[in-house]
Amino acid sequence: MEPSQFIFIVLPLAIIIAILVVVVFYLSKRTEETDYEKEIKELRRSFLKGKIDQKNFLYIRENLKRENLFCEESKKLDDMLKHNQMDPDTYVRMKKALEMSFDEKLVKIHEKYNI
Repeated sequence: MEPSQFIFIVLPLAIIIAILVVVVFYLSKRTEETDYEKEIKELRRSFLKGKIDQKNFLYIRENLKRENLFCEESKKLDDMLKHNQMDPDTYVRMKKALEMSFDEKLVKIHEKYNI
């Protein structure tokens, strides 16, 4: 192999491959955060900076967990209705049961933290 072939063929290809590898690693690390994850991060920052006390931190974190779970389950129910996997009457009953269980869990959280 002549030196000119190395400079004009192999070296540019190696540089392109290296750039593509860096881009792939960058994109794989950069995942989109959900609203729940963003709120939890902000809550942790507030707790670590001393803006909120431990009792309020735990209370808000529990509420965020329950709210996130409720939203996920509601989306599943909406998708099932949208794709005709359940009839509208069943959807209404399931949604009502989900709301009731969500309310019960919130009451338990309120009682647990005396708020």
